[in-house]
Amino acid sequence: MAGAKAGFKVVSVMKKMVSVFGILGMLFLSGCASSAYKARQDQREKLAGSSGLYCEWINGDKHTDVDVELNLQMAKRCDSAKPFTLTPYKNSSDQNGIMYCCAIAGSESKVAARKSSPKESAAAAVAAPAAKEAGPQSEDIVEDK
Repeated sequence: MAGAKAGFKVVSVMKKMVSVFGILGMLFLSGCASSAYKARQDQREKLAGSSGLYCEWINGDKHTDVDVELNLQMAKRCDSAKPFTLTPYKNSSDQNGIMYCCAIAGSESKVAARKSSPKESAAAAVAAPAAKEAGPQSEDIVEDK
């Protein structure tokens, strides 16, 4: 009888140890997933900053007022003078939402400076005064009536 009780205690302790190790394993794996997610978010931010383009999905199931959430997020990120896209989208978990892509506010100067070469800027600087000296254009003529 004493041996049966001791065996039962060992099994009980073993079950507890398995559950503790299982929980620790889950915490470790979730920490790795969180780290990978953070690395992807950092990579997205760097690319968005250098390219001037930002895309985001807004969960329509989480935000019942998806139009308000869309307006808030786009106001934080997007240049309102530039075109943007809105696309209804359902993710792999079957959640409805809206994907938006837009030009990041204030990114035009960085992207334009990176894309233009010194030869192009010099050619534009030389061509601009020559066009202006050619004479008045039709848009420049104002007639008093």
